[in-house]
Amino acid sequence: MKKNLFPGVNQCVRWQSKPFLITSGLILLLFIGVIDYTTGAELSISIFYLLPISLVAWFMNRRGGVFLSIVSSAVQLGTDLLAGHAYSHPIIVYWNNAVQLGFFLIIVFILSALKTKYKKTIKLNADLQNAVVSLKRTQDELERKAQELVRSNSELEQFAYVAAHDLKGPLIVAGGNINCLRRLCKDKLDGEAERFIGRTLDGITRMEALINALLAYSRVGRKAKEFKLTDCNEIVEQAVTNLQLEIKTSGAILTHDQLPTVLADDIQIMQLFQNLIGNGIKFRNEEPPLVHVSAERKEAKWVFSVRDNGIGIDPKDVERIFDIFQRLHDRSEYPGNGIGLAICKKIVVSHGGRIWVESQSGKGATFKFTIPIM
Repeated sequence: MKKNLFPGVNQCVRWQSKPFLITSGLILLLFIGVIDYTTGAELSISIFYLLPISLVAWFMNRRGGVFLSIVSSAVQLGTDLLAGHAYSHPIIVYWNNAVQLGFFLIIVFILSALKTKYKKTIKLNADLQNAVVSLKRTQDELERKAQELVRSNSELEQFAYVAAHDLKGPLIVAGGNINCLRRLCKDKLDGEAERFIGRTLDGITRMEALINALLAYSRVGRKAKEFKLTDCNEIVEQAVTNLQLEIKTSGAILTHDQLPTVLADDIQIMQLFQNLIGNGIKFRNEEPPLVHVSAERKEAKWVFSVRDNGIGIDPKDVERIFDIFQRLHDRSEYPGNGIGLAICKKIVVSHGGRIWVESQSGKGATFKFTIPIM
């Protein structure tokens, strides 16, 4: 709400119209002429001329103040001539009135400049107050949206966890029943029936893997441990141990530099490295996979890099690969459910960092993520 620094000004201006001021000024000038004739110039100039000129210059405009200054000087000149004041030279009376007119005009221009500056200040204060109110309103709206987003994400994660957990049981029962039916009717099934059962079991296996991945994704935000000092050298070694089957099958070579100790959830950080190293092994070409892990300190954070010599990623896809269920290749070429990198992103964000990839098709990929130094 705009606050008026001079509450009496607007009220005064409302009842004082321009015609009223001009008429009143002319009547006042006539009265001033009489007073000036009888009392002397000093009193009339200081009280009866400067006061109305100043009021007109402030409340009306500069043009009105200039007009009243000229009229006032003319009245003063007329009263001096009528009074017959004795001067050493006749031109002095005109000189005095010219100086007086200049004085009046200086007062008018000073008041006009002050009024213009005052108006600009008032407008600036009003704009500033409006901007503050608008900014506060926007901030409140953003905070409300952020709270709604947090609540919505929490509800969505809870729903995904409960749904995946509840679906896992019936899926296991269905798979077990189909296997029992397969054994009981083994001699009665022809080749086509065997293919249908096999496809059904494969679908159940993929669905179970997808449910497990969804559960892992939802657990990242729900079951984070208290951060503690974590030696990333030991974490990477553990991730490599967990990937021994894939390493032997592909002939992969894994190396790493001396890595720092960070404040983190060790289980989640191990899952992060395991997913990124596993991707470097999975998305390979004809050559044996080479995966190297390194880290460098930049300001108040560690920047980790997981570099591979695999098939690479098209630059247009480097953003969307971190979205859940995003796949760039057919499942028959590279198996997976499109959740691994989404889990990586969620882990990094929960640790206060960010993750990205630098890559080109056919030239390998380097996944980078940051962990703050606390």
